Amino acid sequence: MDGAKKEIMRRFLWIYIIMFIGFMVIIGKIIYIQTVEGSFWRKLSEERFEEMRSVKAKRGSIYSIDSDNGELLMLATDIPKYDVYIDLGYGVVVDKETKEKVRQRVIADSVFKKDMPLLCDSMARLFYGQKDSKTKKQYMDYLRKHRNKDKGNRYVLLKKNITLEQWDRFRKFPLISREKIVKKRKTGKFYLTNYVSIVERNVRYYPYYPMARRTIGVPLSGCDTCYDGIDGYFTKYLAGESGVRKERKINPGIWIPVDDDQQIKAIDGKDIVTTIDVRLQELAENSLRKCLDSNDAQSGCVILMEVKTGYIRAISSLQKTSDGTYSEQRNIALGDILEPGSTFKTISAMLFLDKAMVDTTTIVPTFDKQFPGAKTRIRDVGRINHGNVTYGRALEMSSNVGVSQVVYDNYIAKGRKTQLSKDLKEYFYFDKLNMDILVHEPKPYINEKGTSVDDILRLGFGYVSVMTPMQLLTFYNGIANNGVMVKPMFVSNVVQDGKIIKTFEPIVIKERMCKPETLAKVQDILKRIVEKGTGRRLSKTAYGIAGKTGTAEIGYNKRGEVAIQHRASFAGYFPTENPQYSCIVVVSEPQKNATHGGDLAAPVFRDLSDRVVGTRITYNQKLSSIKKQNPTYFNGNIDSYNKFLKNLGLDSDKLESKDKRPESKDKLIESRDNKLVPNVVGMTIRDAMYILEKKGLRVSFEGKGKVVTQSLSANTIFAKGNKIHLILN
Repeated sequence: MDGAKKEIMRRFLWIYIIMFIGFMVIIGKIIYIQTVEGSFWRKLSEERFEEMRSVKAKRGSIYSIDSDNGELLMLATDIPKYDVYIDLGYGVVVDKETKEKVRQRVIADSVFKKDMPLLCDSMARLFYGQKDSKTKKQYMDYLRKHRNKDKGNRYVLLKKNITLEQWDRFRKFPLISREKIVKKRKTGKFYLTNYVSIVERNVRYYPYYPMARRTIGVPLSGCDTCYDGIDGYFTKYLAGESGVRKERKINPGIWIPVDDDQQIKAIDGKDIVTTIDVRLQELAENSLRKCLDSNDAQSGCVILMEVKTGYIRAISSLQKTSDGTYSEQRNIALGDILEPGSTFKTISAMLFLDKAMVDTTTIVPTFDKQFPGAKTRIRDVGRINHGNVTYGRALEMSSNVGVSQVVYDNYIAKGRKTQLSKDLKEYFYFDKLNMDILVHEPKPYINEKGTSVDDILRLGFGYVSVMTPMQLLTFYNGIANNGVMVKPMFVSNVVQDGKIIKTFEPIVIKERMCKPETLAKVQDILKRIVEKGTGRRLSKTAYGIAGKTGTAEIGYNKRGEVAIQHRASFAGYFPTENPQYSCIVVVSEPQKNATHGGDLAAPVFRDLSDRVVGTRITYNQKLSSIKKQNPTYFNGNIDSYNKFLKNLGLDSDKLESKDKRPESKDKLIESRDNKLVPNVVGMTIRDAMYILEKKGLRVSFEGKGKVVTQSLSANTIFAKGNKIHLILN
């Protein structure tokens, strides 16, 4: 028995010795880790929750130049947004007396009870009416819920996407700020308490949104630094250089700065100046939207280009949405390839005249004709039989039959069916323009291998080939520019710290489009199309418009029959003498009675041309030269001529009269009214600014919505250059 007890005790001893040795090994390992490997593990822990992270630079701004005063107007810029987190958890502090570490709330109960209701009330007032706003009670319930958790939530989202204007007020709220006292005097500067953490980030802001949104550029999905449009193309200038700073991870995907002193400062991006004219851009969009809406059209676009430089002054692409309104869903003007219809006849005319296949006096048939070898008849729009006419007159009428006769005689009858497409490529630039904008630009297409008689005939008047509206306008702009074809441009300068560091000069695509005598004939044809042909709605202008209407039938069914849908267009330039601007308007699938280019596209063109001539082109002709250039306006159409002069700021009475007659009572009243402040209450800021700045007032504003108050009362006398402040709501 005694032997058995001794054996048991011996075994317990060994077990104890083994456990003791194991315990000592563990203690030794802990001591080793703390003393030898402690720095390694502390560093590893720090790297898991704190790390050096990239800081995105502020993206450069995009501007346009105000043609009225030369000032820069901001189209896109980066603005700061703030996300605020509050610490409702526990922290560890060292007791001053015992020197022991004590766990206590970051925000003491007494402070929370006193200041939190004030903070919640201030937030409810500041963010009232916003999508994610809360009442004072809702804020209190939300914060109590997170504070009452076992350990308390250390980083509770207090408010997201606070604007700079809101932040200036928010950072002064109770619990958020503390005043810094220097030399016992309040400086008025506010500094954040230890209760809050701030995540600051830059977001893209568009002051004129949604104006020209697909041209300026929109963020691409899945990338917060990627854009299309101008913003995307010039990202190498706009992006700047990222910095580096130490940040702490507080929640999944959320990091806050730890120490700004460790930051490598980011370098802001450079700014760019676009060629867009904001006033004309707004007019173009409004005029196009009005046309689409009144005709229940599916989509449309308009482009205004400066002839000599290729600068794009206005561009808009609108498409009907599911709710029946119109918006820029895609860049139709640059990215959609369309059969141009009769606007293509100008390209054919340049080819036929330049190669002496026809002259403007050559007689051709019109109305309706079945050409040998063709399956379908060629018919003129309108179905009016004008009989045989000159080729020049056929173009004025936009005769499909007349153009087809030239194609048949010179290509089909001579067995040169595939030659027409090759010849057309000599005159039209069937290639991408590769413009300074990030957009999917398709390559123009023309069927070079087609041998069908029907296709060859139709190729001459705008079918069996496709191109974008911008590519077609570039051709017409070349005609206006005396045969020199220039590339369209969207940006003129790169600016840094207010100084121009790079200028983009116009780029010539073709030095000469055709022979000088051919160009003169084409220019004359485009003028007569407006004066006597399908563009007659644009004829009554003193400055003169030249161009070509187009009506393409779209939506063929499987049998080859034409559906009732149309695409109306007008492409041209103005003034006819020394052209300054070219323009194209395209309206697709109108559902009302108007379907032709002269009825649909021409009015939009006219709205733009009138505004441009009235505000952007300076006429300094003396009376004698004006009479010589526009004799009809001194005969049967004097009212229109006087209106034209008035738009240019000229007085026809003073020009015509040699003696100084006293001004009539009506003129004195008009002169007095021009010195009175207009009433702009109830207007949008764009309309208000246009009216006030046109009067010579300097405008500033605050708020959003429509004008509710103006600092200068309506109908009071003002001096040019006076300031006026508008309040919007």
